[in-house]
Amino acid sequence: MSQSLLHRADREQPVDVTAMRATDREADAGDTFDATRHTRAMHLWLLWLGGAVVFAVGQAFTDPKGPVGGLMSFSMPVLFTVGILGGVLVNRPRPRWPWLMLASAGLVTVIGYVVWTSGATTLAFSIFMTVYPLEAIALLLIVRGGSWRQDRAGLLDTAMISVGLGLACWMLVITPLLQVSTDLPGGPLVALFPLGDVLLLSVLVRFFISRGLRNAAFWQISVSLLFQAVTHMASLLPTIFSAGATDVRALSSLSSFLIAAAAFHPSMRTFSGHEPRLATEMSPRRVLLVNLAGMAAPGLLIAQGVLQHGKVGWLAAGVGCILLFALVTLRMIDLVGEVQDKARQLDAVAHIDALTALPNRRAWDLELDRRIAAAQRHGTPVVVAILDLDHFKRFNDEHGHQGGDELLTTAAAAWRAQLRPEDLLARYGGEEFGAIFDHSRLADADRIIERLQAVTPLGQTFSAGAAQWNGTETAEMLLARADAALYSAKRAGRDRVYVSPTR
Repeated sequence: MSQSLLHRADREQPVDVTAMRATDREADAGDTFDATRHTRAMHLWLLWLGGAVVFAVGQAFTDPKGPVGGLMSFSMPVLFTVGILGGVLVNRPRPRWPWLMLASAGLVTVIGYVVWTSGATTLAFSIFMTVYPLEAIALLLIVRGGSWRQDRAGLLDTAMISVGLGLACWMLVITPLLQVSTDLPGGPLVALFPLGDVLLLSVLVRFFISRGLRNAAFWQISVSLLFQAVTHMASLLPTIFSAGATDVRALSSLSSFLIAAAAFHPSMRTFSGHEPRLATEMSPRRVLLVNLAGMAAPGLLIAQGVLQHGKVGWLAAGVGCILLFALVTLRMIDLVGEVQDKARQLDAVAHIDALTALPNRRAWDLELDRRIAAAQRHGTPVVVAILDLDHFKRFNDEHGHQGGDELLTTAAAAWRAQLRPEDLLARYGGEEFGAIFDHSRLADADRIIERLQAVTPLGQTFSAGAAQWNGTETAEMLLARADAALYSAKRAGRDRVYVSPTR
């Protein structure tokens, strides 16, 4: 529905929604994703998946060190980039630039391969490392839009789980790899590659912590991230355990093909940039993940001690504990803040009149008891007045309920502006308002009420009854005297103020 129509100057008039829909269809005619294009995208998606299976099977039967195997490995990032660009051209997502950013990860990988073949191994692996953050940022922008910055609770929970994953990776994978780094191509830098996999897994955790649109494209990206982490870890673990190398090229290629397949699938249009609903409640799954992250440091110390014959990475575990404690503290502060916000909202609902934004009857009763108690302690005078708009029912009948509501809101605002900071004006009920004048006697209250009469809006008047606390009576007795004075004013013809003599 067109926002320009919703915000037009004559928005007071009823809006023809049918006309608005027709206008929107005409405006979007140049970018309509019709059934023909949807069918074409589905055919391309199926063709792409079929090609991915053929490529992966062929790769499984080729020698990785041979010319064909090398050419297939080099062509994979190129196909990754071409596939995403093709999906963007076919489906035309909005916005497009996160997808283009994701496609650039393939080009960066190609550059890394070129540098690798030139002999600059360390520089090549440095280039390869940049692919991880580039891919992670692009995917967050595609799947979560800008909402990832708004969900503080989700970010903290993701950070806690990521610290746990990172600690496990460091103690059980990276530390052993650093001990045999001389056997790795690229030296110690290769041992840090699992941190990139932790980053991708953190993106995957972020996807599932908040609620969003989970369609075919989303699941393809999620499975791809999982495949990437598994294949990278599987290629490094044989080095740790001195086992034979496992050829995981086919699975690695499938992970790249799956992300490009997500770009080809028509569902990518509906979730690209889609703003998810923030999942602020702590679901059982979320509680379990956060608790597992919190137990990561002591659990990993035990596991490392068993696997490495008593040798433990106390420094990594200590840093991990500090980070987790800091994140848990921030999460608790965030939860306490949410509880306080809810409490303030409930308090406002319970004590504020929704129409006039004045304190309601409940707030009036509490405040009157408090002020009478304070007057009793300090020996100060206090006056209570009840104001009743004259002939409100007739005004309501003539001007409708909206007119009556306008009278109540404008009168409340005008009267409140004339009161002193220590005075209280509340909506007592219906067209009746209550006022408490602290440190005042009847003469003081009368002068204030006279000012209120002068600013009563829309040419209306009110009747008022006032009573000064006698030093011993209860709030109910004081209100009864003010109420009796009000009815005397109304019986006398309205538009006047009656006061109850102090007994």
